[in-house]
Amino acid sequence: MKSGNIEQFIHLSKFIDKDEFNSHIEQWMVDFKSQFTKSELIGLKRLIRYSCKYAGISNAKIQTLVSATHNKEIGISRSTFERMLRKAKQYGILTVHNTFCGSNQRHNVYVFNRYQSIKQVESQSSVNEVPETIDVPNQETSQVKTNNILIDTYKDNVIPDVPIRFQELVKCYVTPKQVLELWKCVKNSTQYLTHYTDPERTKLAITSFRQMIVNLKLGYKIKKSIFCYYYGILQGKLDEEYRGLISL
Repeated sequence: MKSGNIEQFIHLSKFIDKDEFNSHIEQWMVDFKSQFTKSELIGLKRLIRYSCKYAGISNAKIQTLVSATHNKEIGISRSTFERMLRKAKQYGILTVHNTFCGSNQRHNVYVFNRYQSIKQVESQSSVNEVPETIDVPNQETSQVKTNNILIDTYKDNVIPDVPIRFQELVKCYVTPKQVLELWKCVKNSTQYLTHYTDPERTKLAITSFRQMIVNLKLGYKIKKSIFCYYYGILQGKLDEEYRGLISL
């Protein structure tokens, strides 16, 4: 890949905007944050900050990124940053593209990937081995198709009447039919709240689903169905909101 300004690589971005990028990063961190050391996380967070302007891509020099960690944080070394990159590539969080000017290698282009479940990452890792050297070109791997991914039931994998941001989050875990059922829970829980706007409803849906995933990862048991459990979380958040209003 020929080196150039960051605008030259905008087409590599896999996200609609910064909000969607942040949403996928949060999901990656739920699964893999514990796999990074404290110093490696400093480097990863710094790279994430440098990748916000163009939603998930950056071509900052490694030395620039490393130096930036010495401003307000405990600085890290270049070797720590490269170790973080190897892990991020291994877990599927990041794709690293090399750039060249003539025959000379220049700094890399970092492209964050859309969230994939742990099972998908493990499946890909068993087929595609991650090279140990950072500066070896890394081809993007196609997403593994599983029953938990949205299938081509709908045009462009988009379900009508369900917010895109919500779909992008939950489709990593459930089928299209279940996406509809989960959104129905949201609509039923807020049907009498006439003051609720569509963005507020979407925010409630997303925060509640994330809470459910965190609970399940912590070992909470679902006694009935996933939809009843999700509806209970929705109601709990609405109750908290109500108590906050009446205490004002």
